[in-house]
Amino acid sequence: MTRFPLAILAALITGHSALAAESLPKPDRVPADPTPEQVALVREGVALHDQRKYEGAIAKYKQVLAENPWEVNALHELAYSYFANGDYQASLDTARLGAQCKSRLLPGFYMMIGNALDELGKGDEAILTYQAAIKQDPRMGQLHYNLAVSLRRASRQAEAKAAAQEALRWNPNHPGSHLVLAAIYRDLGYRVPAILAYSRFLILEPQSSRATDAIPTLRDLLTKGVGKGKGPRDVTITISETPKNRMDEGDFTTVELMMSMAVVANLSPGPEKAKEEPKSEMQKLVSIYNSIGEGLELMKPGKGFAPSYYAPYFVALTKAGHTEALIARTWKKGNIEGAAEWAEANPAKIEAFLEWSKDYQWPSK
Repeated sequence: MTRFPLAILAALITGHSALAAESLPKPDRVPADPTPEQVALVREGVALHDQRKYEGAIAKYKQVLAENPWEVNALHELAYSYFANGDYQASLDTARLGAQCKSRLLPGFYMMIGNALDELGKGDEAILTYQAAIKQDPRMGQLHYNLAVSLRRASRQAEAKAAAQEALRWNPNHPGSHLVLAAIYRDLGYRVPAILAYSRFLILEPQSSRATDAIPTLRDLLTKGVGKGKGPRDVTITISETPKNRMDEGDFTTVELMMSMAVVANLSPGPEKAKEEPKSEMQKLVSIYNSIGEGLELMKPGKGFAPSYYAPYFVALTKAGHTEALIARTWKKGNIEGAAEWAEANPAKIEAFLEWSKDYQWPSK
C-alpha cells in the first residue's frame, strides 16, 4: 500500500476539492440586454442549427457576440452549436463564459460544461461538474440524468443507479432517464426492474433509433429462464432466488415465476387448447404483461425504487385494462404480429391509454 506524508495527502485532497470548485465559474456577471437586431440574429442561428447547418449558426452567434460579448442567449446557442458540430473544446470554453452570467440559462451552461468534459475524455471532471451544479440546482432532472450517464461510463454503477432514479423523481417523463436506468438494472442483474424501466421508456419514445435498440434487450429479459426440453412439448424454467445484494430493489421472485408461467403457456398451450388458433405474438405479449401486473400486485411491498415507483404504475395499468394498448404503443419497432392490426382497429383505446398515462401521479420529491 502506498503511503503519503500528511502534507502531500492534504495537498491531494485540496487539489481534488479545487478541481470541483474550478469546474463551475462564479456567476457574478450581469448579462447585457440584446438589441432587436441581435435577437433576430440569434433566431436565425437557431433555425440554421435545427437544419444541422452548424457553421452558419456559429457565424450568426459570433456576429452578435462581436457587438455584445455578454449576450447570454448567443453564448448558450454558440456552445450548443459547437457541441453539435463536434468542437467540444470550443463548446466548453464558450459554456464557461456563459456560466459567469446570472441568468435562467445557468443550468444549461452547467450541463454543457459537463457534457463537453465528458466528450473530451475528462469523465472525472464531468462528474464533479454535474455534482457541483446539482448542489446549486437539485431540482433539474437533466443534471441528474447527465450525472448518471457519466457515472455509468466510469463503471460506477451503483452511483449511476441512484442518479438516474433521482432524475426520474424530478422528471418522470424523461425517456432517457428511464433508458439509462433500464440499462443499469440490466447490467447489475435486476431483471424485473429492467423490464419495467425499458417498458416505460418505450411508452414515452416508441419510434426512435434508441427504441429499435431497446426492443431485443427487452424481449430477451421477458423470456429469460424459459427454454425447450428434450421432448417436443417439454419446457424448462429456471428462476434464481434474488440475492441479498439485489434485495434493495425488492423481491421480484413471484413476478418472475408468473411471467415464466405465461411464457411457458405460450410455448406449450396444452392438449385442451391444441385445436384453438395459435396466439399471435401480440397476444403472447399481452399475457406476459398481464402476468407481470398481477405478480407485482401480489408481491410484498418494498422500499426500493422499483417497487415504490414502477410497480404501482404497472399494477394500475393492468387493472385499467390498458395492456393491449401498452403493447401496441411500446412495441412499434418490434414488428409484432397482430400489433399493427390492433392499433388500426383501436385508436381510441390507445388514446385513452396515453391520456391515462399522462395523468398518472408519479411519486415526486
